[in-house]
Amino acid sequence: MFRAIPRHNVNLTSKELQLVLAAALGQGEHTGERLRFEENCCRYFGTSHAIAVESGRTSLHLALHGLDLAPGSVVVLPRYCFFSLVHVVEGMGLVPRFAPIDPDTYAMDPRGLEQHIQDAAAVVFIHPFGQIADVIGLQSICAARGIPLIEDASQATGAKWGVHRAGAIGDIGVFSLVSGKNLQTFGGGLVITSRDDVARRIHTRMKSSKNQTSKKTQAAFRSGLQRWFLTTPVGFKSVMHPLTLGLQTIAPAKLDAMFHEEHLPYDPHRELFFLSDTQGALGSLELEELDRRNAIRRTNALRMLDGLRGLHRLGLPCFDETAENSFNAVAVKTTEARCLAHNLRQRGFDTRTDYMEWYGDQTDFDEDVIYLPNHPGMTTEDIDRLVDVVRNYFAQR
Repeated sequence: MFRAIPRHNVNLTSKELQLVLAAALGQGEHTGERLRFEENCCRYFGTSHAIAVESGRTSLHLALHGLDLAPGSVVVLPRYCFFSLVHVVEGMGLVPRFAPIDPDTYAMDPRGLEQHIQDAAAVVFIHPFGQIADVIGLQSICAARGIPLIEDASQATGAKWGVHRAGAIGDIGVFSLVSGKNLQTFGGGLVITSRDDVARRIHTRMKSSKNQTSKKTQAAFRSGLQRWFLTTPVGFKSVMHPLTLGLQTIAPAKLDAMFHEEHLPYDPHRELFFLSDTQGALGSLELEELDRRNAIRRTNALRMLDGLRGLHRLGLPCFDETAENSFNAVAVKTTEARCLAHNLRQRGFDTRTDYMEWYGDQTDFDEDVIYLPNHPGMTTEDIDRLVDVVRNYFAQR
């Protein structure tokens, strides 16, 4: 019988699991742990400032606020991105403008940025799926015009470009710390920067803010504990895999709805919260494990991609092989994404089709994107079996 493999694995050491269990029960004292997490982040990322907050959306909000942009300012985004980036920019009273992406890397393409950057006040770029973007090209264009770069490194936490960590390459780095990311605090966000003026404005905006409430923190940890169990070998094989496989067969719309996040407008005037101390304590533990876990992700991804080379109907991502990419997922392109996903689930591999969206007046490739599972809970044997399943699928078409 095959071993069922979740798309994401909520990795927890025994020490992390003890903390999560206690927090889910409303137990444990963690006074000052949010500040300690921020200090640990400054050391890890090599920045002067780190501010841990309630969500990734809040982190982008504060990054834009920290740049002191005038209402109506143009902010350039990749036209292939997650919807929350667009909603935060619009909610802040700014105007999004969408620049082309490189169809081979999925990242913002510096070659197409020139014609979209006139009169722009800032550029936001991402490292799609944990692969470092063309930062040299983006930096050179923006630096020549004095345009600040905001780096959304949510999918690339812990990745490195030379001596620089992802998130510390641009003027400001922002992160989401939800389950499924390489570093997770079961909800939360992070802003990092070495610009004192940006940090000063952010701290002024957060001057009267409190840590996330204990009630919301407990609910977040209860949800996180549930997600942890459902991605363990026992929980996934006995609950999630049969559920997703059954829904795929009898109610595919309900399966899609499980992954759907409602597109709500962003309210910049609401009360903002810091990350809770309990989440900060988990974040510090996660930082200690991040490089080890990312090394496993890299090994897995490179082995997987090497095994998939030569399939003509499967587009593999290009990436900077000199960088230490974090490979939050292995995203591949095909016109048969849904059929391939169905086939993978039947053979024990959870996956999903794209959660990123296209904005602007055109797309840069026509294929659909599918996320192949890659996480530290996978073994070499799992990777090789996944490669065999994908290759056999295309061989039989």
